[in-house]
Formats: sequence, structure tokens, C-alpha cells
Amino acid sequence: MPREYKLRLGDGTVLAVDEQGLRTWAIDGQATVQAGGTGQWRPLKEVLAEVAASGPSSGRGGRRDDGIPIIPLKPIDTKPPAHASQLPALHFAAADEEGQPEDLYEGNSVFSVVWLWVKRLVLIGGLVAGGVVAANTWPTWLPVATQIGLGLFTKIDEYAHPDRAKTPAVKDEKQQQMEAAQQRASDQLPYLSPETIQLVMAGSLWSVLDPPEVFSRAYSAARRGSSTLTRPEAEELKSLETALLAGLRPAERQRVREYDRSRLQRATMPAEDREMADIFARGARALPTPSRERLQALFGKAVAAGLSSGGA
Repeated sequence: MPREYKLRLGDGTVLAVDEQGLRTWAIDGQATVQAGGTGQWRPLKEVLAEVAASGPSSGRGGRRDDGIPIIPLKPIDTKPPAHASQLPALHFAAADEEGQPEDLYEGNSVFSVVWLWVKRLVLIGGLVAGGVVAANTWPTWLPVATQIGLGLFTKIDEYAHPDRAKTPAVKDEKQQQMEAAQQRASDQLPYLSPETIQLVMAGSLWSVLDPPEVFSRAYSAARRGSSTLTRPEAEELKSLETALLAGLRPAERQRVREYDRSRLQRATMPAEDREMADIFARGARALPTPSRERLQALFGKAVAAGLSSGGA
């Protein structure tokens, strides 16, 4: 029967092995063996040497590894790992205080956040107000913007293709639009002569003016140019305007006075200009023909002076 041994490996593991098992663990240089019930632990190499010298164990036909050399292997490194206190400590670089992110909820940064949101709310409010104004006044600015855009693209095309001449059809269409606009203004603004209407429209480079806008520009120009009239002409024009207003109803005369005050404080709206154009048209038609023609002449002289001095 094969002899058994107690084998204690270098890591403390205890095994029960026979002679062959002893040879298997010969690579462990720290292994010890307890044999014969003596209770003493002896080095494995020493026990293997005695076993080899005493010959094969009883009941065995011989050593199973006879003639096979034992190849020594590198012993296992059983050194325990270093304690955590013995490991080198890693130190972080000192943080730059100026580079630290600002705390948005402490100190003066609260005011910065409030100011940021105030600016955002003001910007949003401005955009909303601009959108409301644009939506309410689109009949005024959309035709002007369209005409300006068409004019710009036309100028760019002319610059890119200087050899491309305008076709007669394009010129005729523009001329027809201008003549139609002048005719509408003459019908709706009887206190303006056709020459005065044509002069006011000539000041618009990008768009064809409608009658209310012709009235507004002529009205402003006449107020600027009235000072260039002679004293008799200025007094005559004032008396003709008084006669025009006398043919109106009291509520209409009050609206004219309010319109004059509004023009001193702000730009008038298209609806206001249209209302005043209708009121002045009714007053002018109520005048005798000689008075209306004289009103056209004096008003046109003041408008021409105002356009030349202060623009449209």
C-alpha cells in the first residue's frame, strides 16, 4: 500500500499525498512534509531525497518517474503585498482659484443670474413687441419691402449683366403703374394739382405711393415750405384752408386739430392718413372751383419748397 504524507505548501495549504504527489510539488521551495506521525514538518526536498534513497515503496512495481529527470521551475513568489500605509501617496496639483467655476447660488453671482434673465426677458419682450407692430402694420411696410427687394434685385442684375437692356414691356408696365397711381391720387386728393402729386411721387425711389401716403408726404412738406411763401400768399392759403374746414362737420374739424397735434409728437398711422385724406377731399370738393384751383396752386408751391428743403 502506498505511503501517505501530509504536505504543507508555501502558501499554507495542507494536502494528503503519496510519493508521486510529493514529487509533483517539488517546485515549491517552501513546502514541508510531515511523515510517520512524528508531528514534525521537514522540508520537502529533504523528504524526497530520503524517499529516493530508500527505494520504491512496498506494493509498487517501482518508481513511476524512474529515468525521468525533474525539471526545476521558478519558485512561486509568495511575498505578501505591501500594506496600504506603505504605498506612495499621490498628490494633486493645487487648483487655480481663478479657474474655479462660479457658484451661481452664492454671493454676488445671484445678481448676475438675475441680470442675465432680465436681459433675456427684455430681448424677448422686444422681439414680441416688434412682431406685434409688424403684424399690425403689414399693409404699410410689406408693399414697400417688396418694392425695395425688387429694386435691389433689379440693380444687381443690371450690374451683373450691363449689356442686358430693359425690354420695352418692363418700362411700359412701370409707367402704367405710375400713371394709374397718379390718376387715383388725383381723384381722391382734389386739393392737390396733378403736378404736385407727380412731384411727391417722384420722391419715392422704390415704390409707387398710394393716395393716403401722397397726402401725408404732401401735408408734411407743405407745413415745412409754408414759411417760404410771401406774406400775402401765406395769408391767402390760410384763408382758403379755413374755408375748406368750414365746410366740414364739427367732429371732422376736431379730428383735423387732433391730427395736427399728433404729427408734432409722432409718425401718424396709415389709417389716420387715410381718414384725413377723405376729410380734406370732402372739404375741397365743397369749395368753389376758383377757390379750389387757387388752393391747389398755393398748396403746391408750399409742397415744392418743403420737398426741396426737407425731403419727402
